Amino acid sequence: MEITSRIHSIPADTAFYTGPQAPNVFLVSDGGEGALVDSGFGDEKSVRTRREFLSERAGTSVGRILLTHHHFDHSSGAHQLREATGARVALHEREVPFLLEWDSEAPQDIEFTTEQKELAEQVEKFRKQAAEAGPDDRVANGQTIAVGGLTLEVIHTPGHTLGSVCYYLREERALFTGDTALGLGTVAISPPPHGDMALYLQSLERLKGYDCALMLPGHGQAVHDVRSKLQELIDHRLEREEQVLRLLADGKRTPQAMLSAIYPELDKRIIPMARRQIEAHLAKLEAEGRVSHKNEEWTPTGKGK
Repeated sequence: MEITSRIHSIPADTAFYTGPQAPNVFLVSDGGEGALVDSGFGDEKSVRTRREFLSERAGTSVGRILLTHHHFDHSSGAHQLREATGARVALHEREVPFLLEWDSEAPQDIEFTTEQKELAEQVEKFRKQAAEAGPDDRVANGQTIAVGGLTLEVIHTPGHTLGSVCYYLREERALFTGDTALGLGTVAISPPPHGDMALYLQSLERLKGYDCALMLPGHGQAVHDVRSKLQELIDHRLEREEQVLRLLADGKRTPQAMLSAIYPELDKRIIPMARRQIEAHLAKLEAEGRVSHKNEEWTPTGKGK
């Protein structure tokens, strides 16, 4: 699907339901050179669709697969696409251990319950596939990557994960945001060491400083009013933070106690993700001296920002 003459989306239906928004994979190309931003899932159907798309563009040689972060919905197809194209996989240094240690407890974007055996087996397969994409290159904040006559700038945007990056395509004023900013809804933020709410808000503020006509997220549709979308995401997080403080003042002193008040109709499959999000807000507030905790119980300190 053409977004601009130099940016294409390569959609693929995944082999099983993983949520309402499949991961996006983008091809940036110019002068016979190309780079993929993320790789999508590693199931046969998804990979085949993307290989066929690339084979139809025989005049474009894909030299890089630029992963925005380690989560398997963005990375598990990378090794197979690397084998098909000869491209080099690139990832931020802080993401590498989480990618390689496929059996770690690092949270992913897809949760499953103990009853969902088939999904659990598929998730394990995807995480193993992601680990096979051990990167050839590490990217760092401020680095630029040439694709033909185009320039992609690496922007380190920790928050969703600590090594998440976005890519800014200067010539198109286009921002590839991975899971740092979505086209619809919000992304889950975990507490340290896997995520960081304070860093996430700083990352969104930093992105507002770029001259962007187009935001291309890791899930969902393209966004044209980029600055407004970024501010919307910031405002949502700050409103949630105030809600957490109000609940603490009302006597709901544990993340578990807050769950039903914040997410009254929550699908049980995403309860762990929602709980981590509350914990991420609490960790930020604690770092600011606004709350403290003993064991599972949190208390407001009465201090302002």
